[in-house]
Amino acid sequence: MEVTKEQKKQAQELASKHKVKSIFINESGEFFTEQNLAALSVGGDKEKFAEINCAVSVKEEITLSQEELLAQIEAATVKAAVGKMLAAEKKGENRQVIIDACTAKLAALK
Repeated sequence: MEVTKEQKKQAQELASKHKVKSIFINESGEFFTEQNLAALSVGGDKEKFAEINCAVSVKEEITLSQEELLAQIEAATVKAAVGKMLAAEKKGENRQVIIDACTAKLAALK
């Protein structure tokens, strides 16, 4: 089954609200947080429902504004998360202020 861009957008919002990584949708456009519920809604026919992966990718994280990203860096308490932000920034926009903030936060978390 094909999933539209609008359905993907709605799925992202639902995944965020319900704190899940995937949302399932049936051919009628109904959303589910559990695969078995989506399957039951279509009599178990796997061709009549789809999984939408809503996990945020590193590429999407670097589209945050500079202020939003700086706030996330400041609030971070896990070194690995800051390391991922640093790597994403270097691959993406490569803003020196973000790189400096990540470097300083990594040093502070040691």
